[in-house]
Amino acid sequence: LDVDFSIQVLSSGSWPFQQGASFTLPSELERSFQRFTTFYSSQHSGRKLMWLYHMSKGELVTNCFKNRYTLQASTFQMSVLLQFNQADSYTVQQLHEHTQLKMDILQQVLAILLKAKLLVSEDQEEELKSESVVSLFLGYKNKKLRVNINVPMKTEQKQEQETTHKHIEEDRKLLIQAAIVRIMKMRKVLKHQQLLGEVLTQLSSRFKPRVPVIKKCIDILIEKEYLERVDGEKDTYSYLA
Repeated sequence: LDVDFSIQVLSSGSWPFQQGASFTLPSELERSFQRFTTFYSSQHSGRKLMWLYHMSKGELVTNCFKNRYTLQASTFQMSVLLQFNQADSYTVQQLHEHTQLKMDILQQVLAILLKAKLLVSEDQEEELKSESVVSLFLGYKNKKLRVNINVPMKTEQKQEQETTHKHIEEDRKLLIQAAIVRIMKMRKVLKHQQLLGEVLTQLSSRFKPRVPVIKKCIDILIEKEYLERVDGEKDTYSYLA
């Protein structure tokens, strides 16, 4: 291969990442992508690779500035910068067509590159439009020869946080339900407040469950017929074997 190329293959069951945005891989990486895909398919029949470009990164070595820099960049940033091997200037619309990045993501990528002074434009970072022209800044200088420009984008951070919180909440609900079943299997019959207290005690070393969530988990287990409410006794549950 013409480039150093390393892959991490993760199981979607263990690593619940969302599929990334639409994107056209730079031609410089296409050969590596195709060769690994062919190799993986030959080793694992029936498995499908889902490429997470929004979580990928790489290094670009520059040959267009006075000094030779190594830029540590996201794959999206790489795809934009590599376009400047063909021309010194593009409109935002042209970069959108070449990279197939969603316009809001492309504008954030460009804002980071403009802020890093690798690109220049007559329009402000936050005022880029489809017809705005961005150009490679050939006078780029940096005291460091190895420069990290891979900073998170707002949409990435927000999406990742929302997804992570959602998965944590789902995992915690399963842990709460498992604790309720263990307690009721041992005690057979319990008052509501006693059950809440025991669940909180059992799980306190891992996290502090919220009482409304515990109540919701009790209702789920009643629906699944693990528990039932005792007739004639207020707020009392019994375990169904």
